[in-house]
Amino acid sequence: MEPVSRTLLSVENGETIREMIESLGHRCLEVANARDAMEILERERIDLLLLDIHLPAARGHQFLRFIRNRGYSIPVIIVSGYLQKDVLAQVKDVDVHGVLAKPIHVKRFAEEIEAVFAKDDL
Repeated sequence: MEPVSRTLLSVENGETIREMIESLGHRCLEVANARDAMEILERERIDLLLLDIHLPAARGHQFLRFIRNRGYSIPVIIVSGYLQKDVLAQVKDVDVHGVLAKPIHVKRFAEEIEAVFAKDDL
């Protein structure tokens, strides 16, 4: 059975992970800020949000709270090169499905998104 292709939205302040996502058989939309991410969420069906915690203007944790308050239940994986305890504390009470440290390693990345989709398929 062939894996299901999903649409992932990467909200990143730099590093592009499009090639990595596409190499796993998924579609990738990329934006660099919360405003553009919100526009995509309003018009596209997104299966997984990859969210950098350090975004320009609105921080990732602020954006995450904003979309949760608006009723978006989309699975989210936090992606950051700065995973100090204070960063993790900012998102601990918001529904987060995983956390990945940069630089992202393909194997770990694949495991993390497959775990999210496995929960989703139950």
